[in-house]
Amino acid sequence: MRIRPLRPRSSRSRPRPHHRHRSPRRRLPRLLLTLALLAGPLALAAVPPTGLAVEQGGAAGGVRQSVLLELDTEPAAPAWRRAAEGARREQRSAAQTRQAAAEAGRGARLRAEAALAGLEHAIGPDVRVLYRTQTLFTGLAVNAPVARLAALRALPGVRAAHPIAPKQRSNAHSVPLTGAPAVWAGVPGNTGQGMRIGIIDSGIDYTHADFGGPGTEAAYRAVDAAKPAPAALFPNAKVTGGQDLVGDDYNPDPGAADYQPVPHPDPNPLDCVRNGHGTHVAGTVAGYGVDAQGHTYRGPYRPGLDPAAFRVGPGAAPGATLYAIKVFGCQGSTDQLAHALDLAADPNQDGDLGDHLDVVNLSLGSGFGDPGDADALAADRLAEAGTVVVASAGNDGDVYGIGGSPGVAGRAIAVAASVGGHGDADGVRVLAPAALAGVLPAHWSARYAAWGSAEVTAAVVRPAADLDGCTPFDPADAARLRGKIVLLDWALADTNRACGSTPRADHAADAGAVGALLAGAGSPDPGADGRLDEISGDERIPAALLARADGDRLRQATGPAGGQPAAGGTVTVQLATVGNALHGAVGQEQPERVDTLTGFSSRGIGEAGVVKPDLAAPGETIWSAKVGTGSQGTREDGTSMAAPHIAGIAALVRAAHPDWSVTEVKAALMNTATDLRAVDGRTGPLLGPERAGAGRVRADLAVATPAVAYAAGDAGQVGLSFGPVPVTGRLALTREITVHNLSGAPVTYRTDYQSATEVPGARFELTPSRLTVAPGESALVRVTLSVPGPVDRTPDPTLTLTQGGRARAFRGELSGRLLLIPSAAGPPTLRVPLFAAPRAASELTATAIGVTAPMTQAAQAAQPGQAAQPGQTGLAGPMVTRLAVTGSAAWTSAGAASLISAFALGGEGERWPDCPAPGQGSGGRIEAPGSVERPDHSQDGARCAAEDPERSADLRAVGAASDAPTVPAADARLYLAATAWAPAVTPVSATAVRAVLDTDGDGVPDALVVADRLPGSDVLVARLLDARTGAQLDVQPLNARWGDTDTDLLDSDTVVLPIRISALPRFSPANGRLRYAIWTSSVGGAPDPAHALSSIGFAAGRPSLLVDPLHPALDIRAGLDGSSAVVQPETPGTLLEVRRATAEEARLLLVHHLNTDGHRAQLLTLPAG
Repeated sequence: MRIRPLRPRSSRSRPRPHHRHRSPRRRLPRLLLTLALLAGPLALAAVPPTGLAVEQGGAAGGVRQSVLLELDTEPAAPAWRRAAEGARREQRSAAQTRQAAAEAGRGARLRAEAALAGLEHAIGPDVRVLYRTQTLFTGLAVNAPVARLAALRALPGVRAAHPIAPKQRSNAHSVPLTGAPAVWAGVPGNTGQGMRIGIIDSGIDYTHADFGGPGTEAAYRAVDAAKPAPAALFPNAKVTGGQDLVGDDYNPDPGAADYQPVPHPDPNPLDCVRNGHGTHVAGTVAGYGVDAQGHTYRGPYRPGLDPAAFRVGPGAAPGATLYAIKVFGCQGSTDQLAHALDLAADPNQDGDLGDHLDVVNLSLGSGFGDPGDADALAADRLAEAGTVVVASAGNDGDVYGIGGSPGVAGRAIAVAASVGGHGDADGVRVLAPAALAGVLPAHWSARYAAWGSAEVTAAVVRPAADLDGCTPFDPADAARLRGKIVLLDWALADTNRACGSTPRADHAADAGAVGALLAGAGSPDPGADGRLDEISGDERIPAALLARADGDRLRQATGPAGGQPAAGGTVTVQLATVGNALHGAVGQEQPERVDTLTGFSSRGIGEAGVVKPDLAAPGETIWSAKVGTGSQGTREDGTSMAAPHIAGIAALVRAAHPDWSVTEVKAALMNTATDLRAVDGRTGPLLGPERAGAGRVRADLAVATPAVAYAAGDAGQVGLSFGPVPVTGRLALTREITVHNLSGAPVTYRTDYQSATEVPGARFELTPSRLTVAPGESALVRVTLSVPGPVDRTPDPTLTLTQGGRARAFRGELSGRLLLIPSAAGPPTLRVPLFAAPRAASELTATAIGVTAPMTQAAQAAQPGQAAQPGQTGLAGPMVTRLAVTGSAAWTSAGAASLISAFALGGEGERWPDCPAPGQGSGGRIEAPGSVERPDHSQDGARCAAEDPERSADLRAVGAASDAPTVPAADARLYLAATAWAPAVTPVSATAVRAVLDTDGDGVPDALVVADRLPGSDVLVARLLDARTGAQLDVQPLNARWGDTDTDLLDSDTVVLPIRISALPRFSPANGRLRYAIWTSSVGGAPDPAHALSSIGFAAGRPSLLVDPLHPALDIRAGLDGSSAVVQPETPGTLLEVRRATAEEARLLLVHHLNTDGHRAQLLTLPAG
């Protein structure tokens, strides 16, 4: 389990909740997973000549890591819950039950505090304490030198060490779309009265009129956020309590200029004017609303309220109260989430959880989430204690496995972002020519602050050379742009953009432009042509993003790039002006886009037992309260904006049904959702569970449903997932769905299935076809994953198969929804997401079938049917061993072959041992991929793994091969292979494989190879970098094939890193052999094997495994044509020839790419000749 620093998820350039931004925004290890290593040449420029750069933590003591040390002392929550359940079994009164639970919780809390005090005394002076938790965990969060972590994990009483990954920050129109006003109008009217909703975020501006404050800028400015709030302002009737856990200056991002990791808590959770994320979120959850005159709206709350009557519309649950827990400073990420969740479980921290919050909203997270992340585990434990936990799914787009933590927690509700039919855009005024005059909808850049205080009116021109502005303008273009507003192209697809908005605006400002217009361009895209993203831009000049159609009109009017204006004359635009009132003032009615998915919403996860996201809600151009303005609003995009809709609606459901459990509330929300489609007009393919969960929320139906349905046996899960399933023959796997009748009358349903994505050859079968459930009782629906014949990998029909011009990796997925259709009119149809990822898998192995006599020189000169070609090297010789492949190939309808790669084995790694069960030892736990980096094969006995997925970063073996003997020199490649003890969802996630090469034999690293991805895509690549300068030298596809060839890159334990030999720095044929080593580590920061999760091939910190890329000692060929055996077709009967330079014993690493998990890698020893 890991604690990761979190960020909010929205799209502005300030610290980001889960809302969205298209500027660079991921930087810390295991959080939004930026490869700082690959940020540019400077990332490695400081590498010392004797080794690799160290990942610096920005604090004394070199590399440091934050972890939560969990003790085996029981915390308050389970003791409180167990006592309450025991009292109810004994049929004690409600008052007696509350008293028994409170006493048990208080006692456990006191014991936890004593244990933590003892641990704090033992940790040492170089370890900084961040916080304690006594409710959900008995835990001590610390920041410590990486070198000390093993010792901390081994301290007596420490059950586990959970690394803390930084979490990032991820409505008058959007709230009505969800159906919330229909609930307000119910009898009796339900606006969430009596519900307390926690906003764990950047704080709340309680002086804003939306929360019942004075509603003036002066009131906000008068509050000192570092001191207790004035009693007249906080707490108030809406924001009834809260705490600031960190202080405004807190920023735990080590690379930030304002790095300040030490929290300075205080009792005043006022939002920061440089942030505002929590205020915006809180307004969507439960704001009163602000009328057109700037006054707090007090009702009535009913359907049909006129949006024009509001500066800020009411939130989803305007009758609920808010509790503000501030975990972000004015900038940066946070590592305080588990602390905040612990507080939400017991706000007064007395051990009695009877005051736990009813709902919490977490518009924050980290990409490539892991259910074992400490924050995800804390979210699960909070939900188990009785709080509905709602989290944003993330803003990282359609990338496999990228769904965020803590939303991946089983009991949490992870929320994707759908599109509503209305958007509030900003305005850009075209003054000339007359034919174009008027206001165009646009999104203003966030970093420019003078939209309403400066005058920026100028002619619009296009550059001649750099049409998108992603590189500095040449002198001719700079002269053309000086004093003008530059019109730049903006690719509609994220993966086709060479850069974000900030470099473009920077380059324009550097060239002397006074403003920039970014206009949609490129191939038409019905789903993106009218979409306006949020952009950052530059502080010096205003920049605005225009839709494609408006951009095309401006491009036509300005004439050809670098040319003269068209016949209509010069285009003149007013970007900024004194008193500018066009912020959010241009309404865009787009009913055809309702119930599509935003492009930024993260694809979730589909693993055994868990499929995410759970639900969708509007998250594009959401208008809500703006911090520090008194009564104004602002627009934000992101899953940060979608989650608060669900949090408010969850409060409505809880208020209507206070006796429903957390799982029942979650199921009601998911079961009654509505479809999302891939194409405007509610047409096109249905979006599957990994993209949209159950669908878009319907509050009115969630409150009204008489029954709920959810996965049986998966605590807190509603959707049912079989996860990845290798198929080697006919199979049938069965799981069950519980249907629970919560009403006082029988309910009858017939079962049906709604398909979203298909895998030919596989299907879901449902029994029974009809069921009746008595009042208060439950029944089961059996779901069978049936594979009666061969299966074929078929992409999700909504998937973009090329990204950045290359074929992406994908997997076949069988998904849709179980439908429970009522027999009588009235109750809603219930839906449960179903998911599986069956793939055709092979069961192949190779064995030696004989050794030939030493090869003659004549035999080395030519192969059967193939003469040696100019530019080819000679064959290795003198001894040839033949290998034969036996077993069964992948089971597909086309009879497609499997794939094999063969390598000279370089080295093997030891498997991390299993962690002892709680109470059987105090050894520390090896965390899942993305956790703390540590030296490989440490001898302190404190290393272990609790679950197999944690071993996806534990190297089992590595090897090397070369195709230089069989191809022209210019095409020759060296291949490095790495196989782990368990598969990873994707080979580039929180962790990745890295290699270092000494190419000239001087003991100094010359080259680095890192598994990576093209930005925002599933195009998975190996990047070759100069270890001394950081320069990128080459990019090759992982497994030596692009994604249109199935090499089983996803859900695999093995990866191949190709390297173009001619691109290796400081290598020449005269050098002969080079040395390499391979390790796994967090993707953040410059690579340093001293902080590896696992490594093979280092001696005294230097690469030691030998390979001759031009004359390999083991030259392995496939088939009769003599091709090098790297990603070659493989079927039973395939022959490999191993040409050995000597008669000594040889060891091979064979990769059967499509084999089942645990059997892809085969280690084979060839005896001496």
